[in-house]
Amino acid sequence: MSLTEPTDDPDAQQGVDQADAMVRVEGLQKHFPIHEGVFQRRVGAVRAVDGVSFSIAEGETFGLVGESGSGKTTTGRSMLRLTEPTAGTIEIDGQNVVDLSQAELKRFRKNMQIVHQDPTSSLNPRHRVKTIIEAPLKIHDYGTAKERLNRIEELLDMVDLPREFMYRYPGQLSGGQKQRVGIARAVALNPKFVVLDEPTSALDVSVQARIINILQSIQDEYGITYLFITHDLSLLRNVADRIGVMYLGRLVEVGDVESVFTKPEHPYSRALLSAISTVSEADERAKPESVYLEGEVPDPREKPSGCAFRSRCPWEFDACAEEEPAMYDRGGDHLARCYLHDDRFAEVPDW
Repeated sequence: MSLTEPTDDPDAQQGVDQADAMVRVEGLQKHFPIHEGVFQRRVGAVRAVDGVSFSIAEGETFGLVGESGSGKTTTGRSMLRLTEPTAGTIEIDGQNVVDLSQAELKRFRKNMQIVHQDPTSSLNPRHRVKTIIEAPLKIHDYGTAKERLNRIEELLDMVDLPREFMYRYPGQLSGGQKQRVGIARAVALNPKFVVLDEPTSALDVSVQARIINILQSIQDEYGITYLFITHDLSLLRNVADRIGVMYLGRLVEVGDVESVFTKPEHPYSRALLSAISTVSEADERAKPESVYLEGEVPDPREKPSGCAFRSRCPWEFDACAEEEPAMYDRGGDHLARCYLHDDRFAEVPDW
């Protein structure tokens, strides 16, 4: 295989022309302190997100995938400052979100919203659907009561719910209907960026396609930029434009959907793709050769030296334990964090 030199340049790791970027994340970190003892002294930290950089073009869907505990949701919540980041830069529509005061952040939230994984827990069971969807409109002083009612009706039409549902409580709705209410609330103010935190994982398979179609229809009409977080790599094949693969708080591969699916450049990506369930012989033949990962995901409080994935990697060699690899340019804005792509090492195994 052709090998290239690594890059530590954050802009080179973005994968998007910076002039076209609606969202730009550079060096994002979120560390949760660990306290022990009677006096609760800090003895360490969980590095949930540990230096993540990527960009998303306007109107694009960027998929973030990885096992549970990889830092996907923490990344999304930190970008919206629902969880305060430890370090890094987060720019949304040219505004550095990290620098905003609480008052400025409240005003800016109309530009960035989230659809939560569990539609039941994200909706107040004591409020009617009308009140739930109207809440962001009231907070941001959207029009008169009549104009807000008209907007709620438009939003219910947009997510394919009957208008009379505005007078129901969440407990009277199915899981898919609740999630559509959550989507309507998220897009009520025409945001420019929406984090979709596993929006279909709590739903039946028959309902998932309907939710995806609604999200894509809204994006096509309004040009919203999506960060689509999921553990289901196969779902992103028809949803995302580009994919970022996360492992232990770091991006290990970034590329367009077709490149990642047809030629994964990191062993972890290969393992995820080889585990995808298929229904046709053609899809089965298109999968990478099966990669079996031994052991469990390491404790994020005590990450392995060097490459964090080396403790489970079938292709580990001596250099992997010495220093964490940088991102390697694999062509066409396809990046991978792996020493298998470094021609400086004579002992690189054939994979």
